[in-house]
Amino acid sequence: MQHAPPLPHEPVPTGPVRDPLLHYVLVLLALIGSVTVLHYGRDLFVLLFIAGIFSFLLLPLCQGLQRRGWPLWLAAGTGCVLLVLMFFGLLYFLGSQYAHFGKDLPGLQAALMHKIELGQTYVEGRFNVAQARQSEWVQDKLEALIKSSGSVAVNVFSATGAAFATALVIPIITFFLLLMKGRFREFFLRLAPDHDGTVLRLVENIAGLSRQWLKGLITVVFFLAVLDSIGFLVLGLEYAVLLGVTAALLNVIPYLGPWLGAIVPLLIALLTKDSMMYALGVVGVIATTQFIDNNFITPKVVGSSVSLNPLASMIALLAWGTLWGFMGLLLAIPITGMMKLVFDEITPLKPWGFLLGEEKKWPKEKRFKLSLPVRRKKQQRK
Repeated sequence: MQHAPPLPHEPVPTGPVRDPLLHYVLVLLALIGSVTVLHYGRDLFVLLFIAGIFSFLLLPLCQGLQRRGWPLWLAAGTGCVLLVLMFFGLLYFLGSQYAHFGKDLPGLQAALMHKIELGQTYVEGRFNVAQARQSEWVQDKLEALIKSSGSVAVNVFSATGAAFATALVIPIITFFLLLMKGRFREFFLRLAPDHDGTVLRLVENIAGLSRQWLKGLITVVFFLAVLDSIGFLVLGLEYAVLLGVTAALLNVIPYLGPWLGAIVPLLIALLTKDSMMYALGVVGVIATTQFIDNNFITPKVVGSSVSLNPLASMIALLAWGTLWGFMGLLLAIPITGMMKLVFDEITPLKPWGFLLGEEKKWPKEKRFKLSLPVRRKKQQRK
């Protein structure tokens, strides 16, 4: 009697068996939980993120003052005081300029009414629509705008108050972050299981990215303010410097900011000048400065600090803008760049870092060298 051959012994899995569906559900729940926390805690996260970026920016200054013999608290306090002076100096300049601009609003309003009358005359002669009917339609739209502007004004004032409160808290948090820099360094060094310094190296890379991005942003705003102001002065626009600085500050909003900054200069050109060529000149100045910025200033100043491809940048703007509103639009690019650094450091997440990054263009010489061994093998076989 022949016995059946024994069944092969199946190896017992040493690690946990992963169910793909369970893994997908857990990842989805983690993603939903993270988005929920980021949405409801956006005020705190924005505050900490901005304070962290400023602490990274002031860290070299703080370390330099310490090497000169300054105590840590005095070096950190000096950096924060300089930060506050720069912020309020910019605020004072814009406030004084806009106060002067407000004195001329009645004249601009009269010019606007004159333009509206000319437009009504043109519409009546061209489309046979009576001016009374046009005025009635405009009045209805203005009444609706006034009714809706009340809530908008309340939101603007509340947002302004929250922004000032945040601006006062940020230097304090920055001061304490600089004061505890040694403890944070030891914390990140101990955070890795094998104490190999991976987390500390990642944090240092994020700090370098933050410094390079913020320095580049300030430099780009300065150059654009100068270029836009010169362009508006050549056109002979009133408030040219104010309009140039405003357009440069709005440029920090990717893609949309430059054209948002062109709205006010365009209106000033239409109201204060008799020719449409001045309005076209404003568009030409904005387009020219954007061309110079995108092709010369930003690549040289900012470089590849945040190496994101255009699709990743657009998705980041939409996602963070939805989560955090206006501040999300401002911080979307550096946050996503930091996420890419994390993805590039963690092995399972490296494909996501590759997906967010820019495509590398390999030189033709490298492709030719790589093909040489294959040709040699083919010749040896022959």
